[in-house]
Amino acid sequence: MKRNILFVTDRSDDADGGLSYAFDLARAMDKGIAVLLLSKNRLMNRFESLMTAVAFAEAGEHETAREILAQPAAAAEKDEASPRSIAEACAGSGLSTQISSGDGDMVSAVGSYLKSNRNVEMVLLSPSITAEGAVSSRDFKRLLSTVARPVVTLARQGHVA
Repeated sequence: MKRNILFVTDRSDDADGGLSYAFDLARAMDKGIAVLLLSKNRLMNRFESLMTAVAFAEAGEHETAREILAQPAAAAEKDEASPRSIAEACAGSGLSTQISSGDGDMVSAVGSYLKSNRNVEMVLLSPSITAEGAVSSRDFKRLLSTVARPVVTLARQGHVA
């Protein structure tokens, strides 16, 4: 059985949020790619949208409240579109790929994935997972103690003016 590199990304990430680097690394190491798509904060975002809509409805702005309630449907369509583009990128890579979904926080999702998939040799965290302090040092330490594999974090290169 071929060993894999686990690439952890967010569902809202674009198809190239570090995925091309993961493909290049897998080719260089003669490995396959396993992609774990996380659903971050979907429940909290939905709750915030509902509370905002309620506030507008109470103020008599019913049309605005309806528009706010329609926005999560558009966000869900975007979430569903992204896995297809990642799946298309994986299919076009020529590598052995496996795409899975994970819920909850990043540490528990990666931990449960690794418990059921022992063929992972390395974990790559996409820029969407590690950007802007999304992973605290406490969570990162917890991940390192949970995962008995190398963990690599990817960052987006800053634009130089």
